[in-house]
Amino acid sequence: MSNLSDFLEENGIDPSAVVARSKAMESRDAGARALGVQREAARRAKKSYDELSLGKPESLGRGVSLRTLNEALAGHKIPRIGRRKITRAVNALLVAKSKDEVDFRVLFGDVGSRKGKSK
Repeated sequence: MSNLSDFLEENGIDPSAVVARSKAMESRDAGARALGVQREAARRAKKSYDELSLGKPESLGRGVSLRTLNEALAGHKIPRIGRRKITRAVNALLVAKSKDEVDFRVLFGDVGSRKGKSK
């Protein structure tokens, strides 16, 4: 088992709840979609985001999948973005249970992140 599976078991968090919370958190709302349209218009106009004071949207558009979560529970390497989504969802569930948030290092321990293909 992995640190993540042990942590979820200790805190009584169901993996399907992590997937559901991640889906709810990462889905883009109207404000995030509008920000994306503004950023796209800035790229077409060749202007910087700082010049137009445009930030990044909080949500990533897609929640963590059950397959990715199962890989993490088994202790395999997963990409950094998957780690981030899992950590955000677990922290949201912990806050709902009136517990303190945790760092990703507590959840993933010494398991490295999977790197993408080199260009």
